[in-house]
Amino acid sequence: MKDKIKKIIIGIIIFVLYFSFTYIIDFIFNYFNIDLNSWNYWILMVFIFSLDIVPLVLLMLIYKKDLANDFKIFKLKWKEFADKYIRYWIVGIVLMSLTNFAISLITSNDVGNNEEAVRKILEVLPIYSIISTCLCAPIAEELAYRKTLKNIFNRKWLTIIMSALIFGGAHVIGTYTTISDILYIIPYGIVGGIFMYIYYDSKNIWTTISLHFIHNTILIITYIISTHL
Repeated sequence: MKDKIKKIIIGIIIFVLYFSFTYIIDFIFNYFNIDLNSWNYWILMVFIFSLDIVPLVLLMLIYKKDLANDFKIFKLKWKEFADKYIRYWIVGIVLMSLTNFAISLITSNDVGNNEEAVRKILEVLPIYSIISTCLCAPIAEELAYRKTLKNIFNRKWLTIIMSALIFGGAHVIGTYTTISDILYIIPYGIVGGIFMYIYYDSKNIWTTISLHFIHNTILIITYIISTHL
């Protein structure tokens, strides 16, 4: 029982630090009146990349043993995992698209503010955006929103529901401007919940990392193609 409580407390600390990392940095910069606009371009780029790299590296160090063990299994069973779980991801994509469409009819917005922010960053900083979205995010978010949350809640359907709500909320909370924007928690939450279900069923974090990588990469490629045709 003590080990279980300890695991939950550690999980909460890890998640809170990950979730609040950028807010802490933002608070520090505001407190000391540090103006990023005065920085050299390359120094600024290094700083922006560090906002993704630092929490990613810390999460990978914390879970390095589990990552290594899961990867050994994933190398042997990736075809089996692909055959079984890609269909779940496709269901998630369909449901996400349908709810996005329904919300766009209600709000008259084609995409949520988070998606719009991602697109703007892609246009201004394409290399950073691609690396952040396609490489860093799949690993960091799966370790935080799947592995860490599973350690905290540790009950299948409670964990799936909480992963959906928290993952959805995390993609909306920093960018919403109106109450209707909160509706976009639903499509993000659907994907988050399905990824947690897959993680629970496969017992392998690399399964959801790889699907998350595919998911984000397809979205980026689709947007780039749609804007350059």
